Amino acid sequence: MTGRQLRVAFCGIGRMGAEMVAALTDRGFPVTVWNRTAERAITIAERTGVQVASSPAMATKNADVVFTMLTDGKAVLSTLTGQDGILTAARAGTIVVDCSTIGACAAGAAAALCAAAHVRFLDCPVSGSTAVAREGNLGLMAGGDLTVIDEVRPVLEALGTVVHVGPAGAGAAAKVAVNALLHTFSTTLAECLVTARKAGVSADALFDVLAAGVLWNRFLDYKRPAFTDPAHTGVAFDLATATKDLRLAVATSDDTDPAKSVVRRALELHQHALHDGYGDRDMAAMAAWFQATADQVDPSAAAGDAVPGREPERT
Repeated sequence: MTGRQLRVAFCGIGRMGAEMVAALTDRGFPVTVWNRTAERAITIAERTGVQVASSPAMATKNADVVFTMLTDGKAVLSTLTGQDGILTAARAGTIVVDCSTIGACAAGAAAALCAAAHVRFLDCPVSGSTAVAREGNLGLMAGGDLTVIDEVRPVLEALGTVVHVGPAGAGAAAKVAVNALLHTFSTTLAECLVTARKAGVSADALFDVLAAGVLWNRFLDYKRPAFTDPAHTGVAFDLATATKDLRLAVATSDDTDPAKSVVRRALELHQHALHDGYGDRDMAAMAAWFQATADQVDPSAAAGDAVPGREPERT
């Protein structure tokens, strides 16, 4: 594949996928896209000039590199093997790069399916927001053969910074760990914003304090508007998907004592927020959920309830 521009297929044009495709086309890569909902693929084609395929197989037919950016492991595996799936059309030696958040077990299954079809596989999930994806500044956690990574490095580096974390499955495992940290941090931030607001500190003021201190980071930088002005900030990462990521993280650490797991507690809080109808809102809406539940608390109630306004869970 060296000596010429790599031809790219991209399957899965959600919020992140659309911005990743734009980053690739901005850097001159020829891209063909497929999406389960065709209208989304057509919209990105109008925006970027990419070709639209009617199936994963048609997108893959002439591609050197095939990206998948899908909801979960089930979606990735079915896109690989289903009728008109990627592996029905991929030529021997084609490289499949999965950027989804699916966990190490599903990544291992995808790698095995690709190997059986004489197709090479990298699990290469990404870290960053849609804005970061648009700029080509994502963090990529690559699991797989380093020689394969090097072969497609020009394409990967069009999306951001590549870190080789280990063999197949290691990228997916790293992503689960990163997102577990991300969502526990974000959940705690949401709670602290509500607590500070109760004492008269605005969300903007608290973010200004954070910006001047050691806790400031890229997440706080690009996520600030979602916390401080949610009414005028679009959904970049919905709370339902954040909850899926936390489920993956909890499943990965099943041997952890539930009473001592911060990640499990974050999952429980997200599940309550989903039950209360916040699933299609941005992950920063945990702040709104904390506020809503805090407003329901009887001021005379004892502190330390599992969730404000709810009976403690029984296990």
